[in-house]
Amino acid sequence: MYEYAWEELEDENGEYGALYNRKRSYSVPIDYKEKVLYYESLIGETVLLARTNTHIPVWTTEYFSDYFGNPDGSDYLFMYPGSSWSGTQWHDAMVIDFGDPDKENPARSSTGFIYYIDRVVSPMPTIDKYLSENPKKYGVFFDIAQRFASYSSAGLNEQNERIYRKSYSSITNIANTDGPGGDPESQMVDYFSSFIPYDHVLQDYLDNRIFKYYNSLDSVPELYLTYLLQSHLGTFLVLPSKMDKRFFNYYGDKIDIDINNDIGDSKMCSNGIMYSMNKVIEPNAFTCVPGPIFYNSNYTTFLFALNNSGLLTSLTQPEIDVTLFAPTNEELLEYGIRENKSGNTTIIQKRASDGTWDHTLTDFYLQEFVSDYYHYGITENFDGEGYIRMASDNYLHYKNGQIVGGGNQNEGDYCTVKEKIQSEKNGNLFYINNTIKKPLTVGEFIFNDPDLSSFANLLLQAELVDSVQVEFEQDGVKVPGIRFVLDISIRQWSVLAPTNQALADAEAAGLIPTERDELRNFIQYHFVRNQCVFDDGKFSGSVNTQTIDEVIGSDIIYEKLLFTNTVNNLSVRDKTGQVVNIAHIDANNLVERGVIHKINSVLITGSLK
Repeated sequence: MYEYAWEELEDENGEYGALYNRKRSYSVPIDYKEKVLYYESLIGETVLLARTNTHIPVWTTEYFSDYFGNPDGSDYLFMYPGSSWSGTQWHDAMVIDFGDPDKENPARSSTGFIYYIDRVVSPMPTIDKYLSENPKKYGVFFDIAQRFASYSSAGLNEQNERIYRKSYSSITNIANTDGPGGDPESQMVDYFSSFIPYDHVLQDYLDNRIFKYYNSLDSVPELYLTYLLQSHLGTFLVLPSKMDKRFFNYYGDKIDIDINNDIGDSKMCSNGIMYSMNKVIEPNAFTCVPGPIFYNSNYTTFLFALNNSGLLTSLTQPEIDVTLFAPTNEELLEYGIRENKSGNTTIIQKRASDGTWDHTLTDFYLQEFVSDYYHYGITENFDGEGYIRMASDNYLHYKNGQIVGGGNQNEGDYCTVKEKIQSEKNGNLFYINNTIKKPLTVGEFIFNDPDLSSFANLLLQAELVDSVQVEFEQDGVKVPGIRFVLDISIRQWSVLAPTNQALADAEAAGLIPTERDELRNFIQYHFVRNQCVFDDGKFSGSVNTQTIDEVIGSDIIYEKLLFTNTVNNLSVRDKTGQVVNIAHIDANNLVERGVIHKINSVLITGSLK
């Protein structure tokens, strides 16, 4: 029964052998014909599909025990309705004798063993072929899946006919006879699991959910269909007893399945199990906060940006509250972001300064971009005034319905809410009428503000500035970056930036050091680590600056500042006891991962008193 693979031997301390239950047989089913429905280069043609060796499962009590199923045979009988369980099964046949009925010894020969079974095992179809053979039961699901089918030439057969290999892109390749495993050892272990709704169930779902928004499946975004199909397909064997206790779909969504009512039938195929479903397994992506975007063609660019960034599933956990902002395709296009079809995939591109669209955004940049559009927590409205920390660690400022990101603040524009859609599961989606624009970095803001030119020069003099390539700009644009702020392990900064007049007064008073290390300490005393303080009355208290006071062993003690905060009235006290008031008009300048307040007097550490 057992296999030697991955250099593991089956013994009383090991389980590997029992799990190698898909046996590669000598059976190669005959090729079969299929009409190509959507694959562009062959659409409408009937092609001959090649088959490969069938894998046939051997089910044993040891297998179900080692795979944490039910060794009593109930899992097997669920997957093989109408069968009988003997403790050892060759697919749907019982092993009725391990030996030679005419002799006392087992039927062992020089080349192996003989097992006697109670029936003829018929050829096994793949899940894909079984669906195609039953169009009255699964035709709707199969038709949607064919939009992702592709066909590659496999040469000529003995009759000189062209034969093809069928596969799927963007969804689990249920046409692959070998199953999800790549190497021979994995093929002996791994199965597909498919949960296919009956036609009337899926058609009813489409009528009530999809066709309210789209005239036909041809107009439905491909990404929606991907999520719908993939939520019903998996790449490992899901046993009924395990599913009944806890089941997660392909996307990691916890799905409640009543195996006695939600599943109508089962069919074990050559590459996995197929459960016929009395319900549609809807992914959380459709029912959590981002769900409405799937049904609105005006927001497909943002939808693909969410998906391609890999962050979409982080917004679809019912136990995690989120607030999401979504701009339209037109607004993103004006901002310089668009979607574009590239082969079988949709990419997100950024317009370069010369107007070209050659730059495809990587998942890292998309994560940075998308993270500016959501935060963890629920915001119901934007009345009054406040600040919201986004997932990017940048902030939004809202006031009387207007929403402003750092880039919006610099350009003098804002967003307003066009529509609010509340999710019953985990938060709110807000459609907005503008893009949330990326803020300047701390270095960019300081070097771009004429009123902070003296502070910029001090940073240069202290050798705290590097010329930094702007991320994802093709034309080599560089900006000033402040070295210690570039350390992304510090996610928040509050910068108290002395104006030109403040530094002129300090220089006249002899308060600005000339020696480099002392100058660095002086400058760094104006940077607050890991705390973003606005003059909103929310936070008062002691904070750490970037200036080091002392080092004790491995512990670093930083110089402190003390904030006193009421609405529109923020002040800071330095180590000398000096209190500097921050004018509201000079406060709350949003920058990347923080805020800059311009101050009219420098801050002094104790060493410079």
